[in-house]
Amino acid sequence: MMDSKHAGPLFSYLCKRHPELSGESYRVLSSSLQNMILIVGERLIFRFPLTSDLTSMRLEQRILPKLAKHVPLPIPQFQYVSGRKDKICYVGYPMIPGEPLEAEHLQKMDDRQRLGVAKQIAEFLTALHTFTGSSFTRVNSRELQAEWRKNWSGYYRALEQHVFPEIGRKERLWIMTVFFRFLYPSEHFRFQPCLLHGDFKNDHIFYEPATGKLTGVIDFGNMRMGDPAYDFHDLCFTFGEPFVREVASFYRGPLDRTFLQRVTGFYTHILRLSSLYHSVLRKDWEKFALRLEWLKEKTRELDD
Repeated sequence: MMDSKHAGPLFSYLCKRHPELSGESYRVLSSSLQNMILIVGERLIFRFPLTSDLTSMRLEQRILPKLAKHVPLPIPQFQYVSGRKDKICYVGYPMIPGEPLEAEHLQKMDDRQRLGVAKQIAEFLTALHTFTGSSFTRVNSRELQAEWRKNWSGYYRALEQHVFPEIGRKERLWIMTVFFRFLYPSEHFRFQPCLLHGDFKNDHIFYEPATGKLTGVIDFGNMRMGDPAYDFHDLCFTFGEPFVREVASFYRGPLDRTFLQRVTGFYTHILRLSSLYHSVLRKDWEKFALRLEWLKEKTRELDD
């Protein structure tokens, strides 16, 4: 993982490539195994991928300009892009105003404001999920549905291999039940494939506190084709099932009969299960203990 000591050389590199940035202030917004993100001049966001796989960044470059004309909220528009021969890869775009939509912010809103947010989210997801302005969105539905099922089956086997040895019988049974209830009904895989944000979580949804209105959506690095219900999973995890149902009431995308069942019965658990899985791989036993407590709580709910 890069830390703040790497920010200086990265910013210097930017200034060499784009002299107009010289003299601007800069600071590290975040750093991870995947990206270093700098804010330049408190008005531009620069993202530096730290992996050799640039597939997702290239996809964003292709799709976001067209998608921006189709969705009702601002999304990143790259004004700075590294050349294919550059040793350091990056993209830069004007900062989208606002702040992340936290659960406590939504709780403090009155009914009118909350419904307004639900409607804005639904309109954004409707536009995203009905976008067909790129060859990337032209897929064979049956093949993608089969691949989607295969990938989640593989994910279950990974949990079985790495997580099951570390947990008790009740916890294993709960995970098995969640996956089997999702994987076996064929109707769960008759969804209409669409373009997904792929990481549509609350800290990628920006809003203006003074008005309670959404101001934009960021971070399309996990964009892909798939089940539209998947983009609702963090809404359910963070804001709860009642809010998801409010969003769904305004949603005009491909809403099939088992849509909400997939959201509440399966996808909403993926964040915690992924965290559990990665904590075992990284031998982060402190985080594992926290996630295991969540899992035990789920098994207690079954006992009740």
